[in-house]
Amino acid sequence: MSAVQECLAITKKLVEKVNSMDEANREKTIGQVEELLAKREELLPEIRPPFSSQEKAAGKELLELNKELAFLLEELNKHIIRDLNAVDLKKTSAARYTNPYMKVQNDGVFYDKRQ
Repeated sequence: MSAVQECLAITKKLVEKVNSMDEANREKTIGQVEELLAKREELLPEIRPPFSSQEKAAGKELLELNKELAFLLEELNKHIIRDLNAVDLKKTSAARYTNPYMKVQNDGVFYDKRQ
């Protein structure tokens, strides 16, 4: 199997993994996606011309799948960032609840001159 066809197979697996990801197995799936991306990265330097007609067709399909994969990974990244922000917000809310006077501002203090 040529490097183009192997890269195409790995890219198809990546798109399938990202599409079938659910919240329960997200950590495991992200690990598998990282492994597949590493394998794919190792194959990319091996793709060199001249290409046969089969490799050209596989290359065109690979480019389309790569666009879809980039979009899916970007959406996954946004989802992870949103979850991290929600966790940070929960931490600060919990800290404010346990100690509501932690951040008291002293810039509005009134001093009475009369005594």
